[in-house]
Amino acid sequence: MPRPGKHANCPPALRERRKPAPALPPPTRSASLLVRIAPEQTGMFRFLLEAYDHVAYFTVLENKTALLRVIFSPHRQREAREALQQMAQSLTFSVEEWP
Repeated sequence: MPRPGKHANCPPALRERRKPAPALPPPTRSASLLVRIAPEQTGMFRFLLEAYDHVAYFTVLENKTALLRVIFSPHRQREAREALQQMAQSLTFSVEEWP
Protein backbone atom coordinates (compact mmCIF):
# COMPACT_ATOMS: atom_id res chain seq x y z
CA MET A 1 0.00 0.00 0.00
CA PRO A 2 1.51 3.39 -0.97
CA ARG A 3 2.24 6.00 1.65
CA PRO A 4 -0.31 8.85 1.85
CA GLY A 5 2.28 11.60 1.64
CA LYS A 6 5.97 12.28 1.38
CA HIS A 7 6.27 13.35 5.04
CA ALA A 8 3.35 11.47 6.59
CA ASN A 9 5.43 9.50 9.10
CA CYS A 10 8.23 12.01 9.45
CA PRO A 11 8.56 13.87 12.79
CA PRO A 12 7.70 17.60 12.59
CA ALA A 13 11.30 18.62 13.29
CA LEU A 14 12.50 16.82 10.15
CA ARG A 15 9.85 18.10 7.76
CA GLU A 16 10.66 20.78 5.24
CA ARG A 17 10.09 24.23 6.67
CA ARG A 18 7.75 26.65 4.96
CA LYS A 19 9.01 30.01 3.91
CA PRO A 20 7.70 32.61 6.41
CA ALA A 21 5.22 35.18 5.20
CA PRO A 22 6.65 38.63 4.50
CA ALA A 23 6.67 40.91 7.51
CA LEU A 24 3.82 43.38 7.80
CA PRO A 25 4.70 47.05 8.05
CA PRO A 26 4.70 48.29 11.64
CA PRO A 27 1.42 49.92 12.62
CA THR A 28 1.49 53.65 13.29
CA ARG A 29 -1.01 53.38 16.14
CA SER A 30 -2.71 50.79 18.31
CA ALA A 31 -6.31 49.71 17.93
CA SER A 32 -8.69 49.77 20.92
CA LEU A 33 -12.07 48.59 22.13
CA LEU A 34 -14.05 49.55 25.23
CA VAL A 35 -15.20 46.83 27.61
CA ARG A 36 -17.76 47.32 30.36
CA ILE A 37 -17.64 44.67 33.06
CA ALA A 38 -18.64 44.29 36.71
CA PRO A 39 -15.81 45.71 38.86
CA GLU A 40 -15.38 42.46 40.79
CA GLN A 41 -14.76 40.60 37.51
CA THR A 42 -11.72 42.61 36.32
CA GLY A 43 -9.28 40.11 37.89
CA MET A 44 -10.85 37.20 36.04
CA PHE A 45 -10.92 39.29 32.85
CA ARG A 46 -7.17 39.91 33.20
CA PHE A 47 -6.52 36.22 33.86
CA LEU A 48 -8.47 35.11 30.78
CA LEU A 49 -6.99 37.79 28.50
CA GLU A 50 -3.44 36.83 29.50
CA ALA A 51 -4.20 33.25 28.43
CA TYR A 52 -4.35 34.47 24.82
CA ASP A 53 -0.57 35.01 24.55
CA HIS A 54 -0.15 38.74 24.23
CA VAL A 55 -3.02 39.31 21.79
CA ALA A 56 -4.06 42.38 23.78
CA TYR A 57 -3.75 44.14 27.10
CA PHE A 58 -6.05 46.51 28.93
CA THR A 59 -6.07 49.52 31.15
CA VAL A 60 -8.82 50.64 33.53
CA LEU A 61 -10.38 53.96 32.53
CA GLU A 62 -12.98 54.13 35.34
CA ASN A 63 -12.56 52.11 38.54
CA LYS A 64 -16.10 52.31 39.91
CA THR A 65 -17.84 51.30 36.69
CA ALA A 66 -15.04 49.01 35.44
CA LEU A 67 -14.71 50.67 32.06
CA LEU A 68 -11.70 49.09 30.36
CA ARG A 69 -9.75 50.02 27.27
CA VAL A 70 -8.49 46.89 25.49
CA ILE A 71 -5.46 47.72 23.35
CA PHE A 72 -4.03 45.57 20.54
CA SER A 73 -2.16 45.76 17.24
CA PRO A 74 -4.37 46.50 14.23
CA HIS A 75 -2.74 43.45 12.60
CA ARG A 76 -4.21 41.26 15.37
CA GLN A 77 -7.72 42.71 15.43
CA ARG A 78 -9.37 39.46 14.37
CA GLU A 79 -7.54 37.50 17.09
CA ALA A 80 -8.39 40.12 19.73
CA ARG A 81 -12.10 40.09 18.86
CA GLU A 82 -12.16 36.28 18.80
CA ALA A 83 -10.49 36.17 22.21
CA LEU A 84 -13.13 38.53 23.62
CA GLN A 85 -15.91 36.42 22.10
CA GLN A 86 -14.51 33.29 23.70
CA MET A 87 -14.03 35.07 27.04
CA ALA A 88 -17.68 36.17 26.93
CA GLN A 89 -18.63 32.51 27.39
CA SER A 90 -17.15 32.66 30.90
CA LEU A 91 -17.77 36.29 31.89
CA THR A 92 -20.53 38.80 31.32
CA PHE A 93 -19.28 42.01 29.70
CA SER A 94 -20.08 44.24 26.77
CA VAL A 95 -17.73 45.37 24.03
CA GLU A 96 -18.04 48.77 22.36
CA GLU A 97 -16.07 50.44 19.61
CA TRP A 98 -13.38 52.88 20.67
CA PRO A 99 -14.49 56.43 19.83
